[in-house]
Amino acid sequence: MLRQISVLACCGALLTACSSSNAENGGVADSLTAALAAPVNCLDPHQTPQTPNLQVSRQLVDSLTDQDPKTGKIVPWLATAWKVDEQATRFTFTLRDGVTFSDGSPLDAAAVVANLDDVAGLGARSPLGTTYLAGYGGSSALDAHTVEVRFSTPSAQFLQATSMVTLGLLSPSTLERTAEERCAGTLVGSGPFVLDRVALNEEAGLSARTGYAWASDLAIHRDTPRIRKLTFAIVTDPSARHGSLFSGQLDADLQVLQQDEPSFSDQGPRLLSGTRPGVVYTLLPNESRPALSDPTVRRAIGAAIDRSQFAPLLSAGERPATDVLATTTPGYANRSQNLAFDPREAARLLDAAGWRPGTDGVRAKGADRLSFTLVYSATERYGAVYQLIAQQLAEAGIELRPTPLDDATNSARQGAGDYDFVSWTVTRGDPTVLASLYPVKSANPLRRTTPDEVDTAIARIATVLDPTERVRAVDAAAQAILAGGHGIPLFEQASSVGLAPRVSGVRLDASGRPVFQDAEVRS
Repeated sequence: MLRQISVLACCGALLTACSSSNAENGGVADSLTAALAAPVNCLDPHQTPQTPNLQVSRQLVDSLTDQDPKTGKIVPWLATAWKVDEQATRFTFTLRDGVTFSDGSPLDAAAVVANLDDVAGLGARSPLGTTYLAGYGGSSALDAHTVEVRFSTPSAQFLQATSMVTLGLLSPSTLERTAEERCAGTLVGSGPFVLDRVALNEEAGLSARTGYAWASDLAIHRDTPRIRKLTFAIVTDPSARHGSLFSGQLDADLQVLQQDEPSFSDQGPRLLSGTRPGVVYTLLPNESRPALSDPTVRRAIGAAIDRSQFAPLLSAGERPATDVLATTTPGYANRSQNLAFDPREAARLLDAAGWRPGTDGVRAKGADRLSFTLVYSATERYGAVYQLIAQQLAEAGIELRPTPLDDATNSARQGAGDYDFVSWTVTRGDPTVLASLYPVKSANPLRRTTPDEVDTAIARIATVLDPTERVRAVDAAAQAILAGGHGIPLFEQASSVGLAPRVSGVRLDASGRPVFQDAEVRS
């Protein structure tokens, strides 16, 4: 923490200096410092699913399309137009003229093809990309400004996927780098900012791209960003972020806690907030473990959790889940009756499954105790929520041991399936986001081995084009997940960005990530 505080102090001093030096320039500062709540460990958007990484990467890469967060409509960005055949198996994009990567190479049809092939080729290294490109049959450059993308089965979700940062475009020279080099920050995009420096556990420094002139149709300022220097400082302590924002050392706190929400107003620092679409924060059981292979046990665990007690431990705008999907996701429905806190039902289910109260308070079946580990990154901010869940489950005779780990150990444990529970959330404004977690052929943190009605129902979402039928497909998938206890939804995540009074123009994209293209700082 000492190193993080020193970084923040340095950034604060830099901000002050920049503001002062620009006083004669119309009172407009040319730098902005934003605090991330967790370290950055991979900046390659094709690979990483983690929010802090993508918050930085979103500033570096452009996408073929953008999604209006208010309407869900797909609008032009690097593609000025597109056509989709009746089966949604063939997509043709017309590219904007004159776009280049920051190394000077052209962003043409061949570069788009190379990027799509790269994501497809990463396989498991791109847990989000594999779902966006499910059924990918290849793509072709019909000419310098026309790209055709083909799928072996209908892909109703692909157009929306082209707005996601995971399919953001990297220069051909970057694609020649190793996956490890790209994670470490050796990458070039066509976005409004370029990466100057990165210390993965300390900060990332960006500068405005001179000559940038191809912003999304959602942007107000279409040219080179007004902010010339954009710094992302790693400040994991929420009280330090909040205090630094209110003292003027920070321009933005990218993760405001719910307890601090009342301190924001129109007169001082203000709050920019929105619920993130996609899969809500969910407790996922390792179904290869004997006790958790029983859906009755999984459902009992869900019934023993009282989500109404989470509120003091969440960030601003976050709330208990009422579905497997967030309220801002197409296909969401209020399924809170399936998520009700019901300790009597939990006891009944465990009794029916043969788990009897033990002398130590933990239920047992023969020599086996109903005891589980939950592994998670020590840098994650929901440790207090997990401790509360452990206390609630103890009332039902279930032992849960939340186990914080360093990032490398956590990744290794999750990769090896060495856990009983993990918790995941996946952000995306389309219901096919469910395909990222639950099917056997997905990231599959549930360690499921046999496809069933869950896989079938989720696969149907991606192939149905009729809106009414698509809603029915989402409902079938959600009901199958909940009925089988495959996921235990906890709470909806929100993007809650605290902004200093001098900052304007920051907006949230459809995934709730801050966009600094239009940002301005008054000194």
